[in-house]
Amino acid sequence: MSPLPDFPARHADTPVCAEPVTFRRATRNDLTFLRELYRSFRADEFASLAWSPEQMRAFLDQQFDLQHRAYVATFPQADFLLILSEGMPVGRLYLDASHDHWHIVDIGLTSERRNGGLGFAVMQAVKRHAQASAAAGVVLHVACDNQGAQRFYRRLGFREVAREEPTCVRMVWTPEPDAVPGQVALPAVN
Repeated sequence: MSPLPDFPARHADTPVCAEPVTFRRATRNDLTFLRELYRSFRADEFASLAWSPEQMRAFLDQQFDLQHRAYVATFPQADFLLILSEGMPVGRLYLDASHDHWHIVDIGLTSERRNGGLGFAVMQAVKRHAQASAAAGVVLHVACDNQGAQRFYRRLGFREVAREEPTCVRMVWTPEPDAVPGQVALPAVN
């Protein structure tokens, strides 16, 4: 198979900023980190298979390569960003802000950084910047069987708008009509 395509060349500023992290555009040099990150997302899903570690790694690397090719081809206007903490990569945010609804293509953190509030801070920043840019909202897709992620996004004010295929839920966040641009109201936590 041919080498992986480069990330789209983007010269504008990154579309979001969030404390306590920073963002930078991903480059070909980041593929090793991104491949390892992808493996961490999917390893549990296939853990029950009787594959050797080498077989598992080869399979997940192949899946990453296919995903990378699909994302770059499907979202040529997207910002493929690394999430950095103290200058070190701790996740990825692939965000297409080129339409009226910003599309979170993918977001994920290293296993050590999950469930510590960092994802919440990044998502709040995306919402804040989308609203300040007069976007109609933010859309994302979640696996139907990922109930934890669906609850997380509901706490952030996302609502399910469609089941796409048998595997995905489309969720959308829309700014409050009377909200002041640049301010995002936090949803009530039940």
